[in-house]
Amino acid sequence: MVKSSKSQMKIQQMAFMIVALLLFFVIAGLFFLSYSTSSLKDDAALLKEEQAVTSLKVIATMPELVCEGSYSGLCIDEDKAQVMANQDYSGFWPVSSIKIYSVYPDFYNISVYSSNQKSNKMYSTYTTLCKKTKEAGYRYQCSLAKLLVGVKEWS
Repeated sequence: MVKSSKSQMKIQQMAFMIVALLLFFVIAGLFFLSYSTSSLKDDAALLKEEQAVTSLKVIATMPELVCEGSYSGLCIDEDKAQVMANQDYSGFWPVSSIKIYSVYPDFYNISVYSSNQKSNKMYSTYTTLCKKTKEAGYRYQCSLAKLLVGVKEWS
């Protein structure tokens, strides 16, 4: 009878050791998951920012907005922007708002698109805003402008 109680004691010790080892790995796994998902919100915000910056480049080089004969995409046609501002393009733009601010020599703005979202984070780049005029043939009269793209902020 002494032998069986010793062997039962060894079995109990081994069972407790297996349970303790299992609990250790569960706790270690929870810490790992907590650590790896802690930056998930930051990563999502960073991806949203990268999407906005990419959208700036795409919008600045869209054939619907670019001046005739401009292959670099550094020129936005003011007349085309005005036409697009008067249309409903909901669902077409991957952003929540697009605005063009003329900075020099005249100060005015064109709101190309707005989804009326309240919490927007704005990203911008500088470009040329040109208007076609008829003076000694057709030519562009250009000004320095700021293209702003708004994306919905993560809360």
